Amino acid sequence: MDVEIVEKFDSARDEYVRRQRYAKICHLFEWAKITADVLKHKNLYLVARENSICGVLPVTYVRSRYFGNRMVSQAMSNYGGIIADSDRAQEMLFNKAVKLAKDLGCVSVEFRNTSPLPYELKIRTGKICMHLPLAADPETIWKSFDTKVRNQVRKAEKSAITVISGAEELLEKFYKVYTIRMKQLGTPCFSRIFMREILRKLPDNSRVFIANLGDVTVGGAFTVCFNGFAEIPWAATLVEYNSLCPNNLLYWSVIKHYSLAGAGMFDFGRCTIDGPTYQFKKQWGTMPVDLYYQYWVHPSHKFEISSPDNPRYKRKVEMWKRLPLWITRLAGPLISRNLP
Repeated sequence: MDVEIVEKFDSARDEYVRRQRYAKICHLFEWAKITADVLKHKNLYLVARENSICGVLPVTYVRSRYFGNRMVSQAMSNYGGIIADSDRAQEMLFNKAVKLAKDLGCVSVEFRNTSPLPYELKIRTGKICMHLPLAADPETIWKSFDTKVRNQVRKAEKSAITVISGAEELLEKFYKVYTIRMKQLGTPCFSRIFMREILRKLPDNSRVFIANLGDVTVGGAFTVCFNGFAEIPWAATLVEYNSLCPNNLLYWSVIKHYSLAGAGMFDFGRCTIDGPTYQFKKQWGTMPVDLYYQYWVHPSHKFEISSPDNPRYKRKVEMWKRLPLWITRLAGPLISRNLP
């Protein structure tokens, strides 16, 4: 069995990923390539072969003066890690990643798993994703919701909020709302170019939803879907309209769309148990799914999780909130591209 780094698209490899039950959109080579091309990171897409493909591990090599050089599977996603047909293929891919990390002088390799790897690794727990099983008939899903959720959706509709969906033509409206909200939260925004390239390179797997009140865009969501698994990596609403519940109508519109499209699961995204967004996601009847982020750490390096929740970043978060919006829109993508 051999493990190689591939640099070009291969339809057979793509088909292998599409056949894997636990593969996510971030396991596709195209996702890795977009991340590398737009964010200027190195794409280390590992493939194990024994006569045919028997495993993949997409890895992004991130060079950062502030956070240290590291490898992550997979960048710009809540998921990643090894997809393999056997324990041997898994071990070969893992060992190859560790060797590359040592050769490149990385302080760590991060594997974003939903099931822990059977190796002696540092582990970060406490983060979950919230999944909602979808039915083919949206009405079945609607009836399963709590009365409060249904009333909030109806309130938005009675307030004359409407939701439309599309592709790149809606990106600018979404991005304006998204960057406003990220500044308010003290979080650097992600790159609009990155989002645009997903829409262009993965048009069958990505979509933009926006909520309008008359001529005003009051909310939006960027979604991706792969193998019947729909995700909402970025969403935001304008807080001054929150009393009208645009977020509830927005999410219901996304859920209804992917239900009709034949998806089997909707992922509300990552959160911390009992954190600010946990209750909002929980009220829809979602199932919590544990995330096991595991780290190989170089022996000479002290393991430390870099997280916005870390108290050492509190002052920086408050400073970011006070910056002019135009500065955060310019500087945000430059910072977020290197964030852990």
